[in-house]
Amino acid sequence: MRIWFVFSLLFSLLVAVFAVLNSNVVLIKLYWVDYQLSQSLVILLSAFLGALVATFLGIFSKIKSSLKIRELNLMVKSLEQKIIELDNQKTVPSVSDLNSSNDPEAQNHEHKVKVLLKDEL
Repeated sequence: MRIWFVFSLLFSLLVAVFAVLNSNVVLIKLYWVDYQLSQSLVILLSAFLGALVATFLGIFSKIKSSLKIRELNLMVKSLEQKIIELDNQKTVPSVSDLNSSNDPEAQNHEHKVKVLLKDEL
């Protein structure tokens, strides 16, 4: 964070020196209005508006990511609650009960239970 602050200060200093070195009067045309301004003022205003736009875009991005984080945290809490409810139900048969059966469907179920148990570890 400090590096970015120092970098932005150095860049601001560079822009200010550049603006002072270019202090001629220039003609600015905005559709139907003509302005005569110092070139240094135009440079400083442009830099200021660019920084303002970048700040607003950064704030928008931060708000967007905060909302996404909040949504994902709610999803995690919901899924943890489902896990707790499923643990309380204990509807999954034990592996030893499945081993006694020669039914292919039961063996497939046994394989799924083993995979789930491995994932929990």
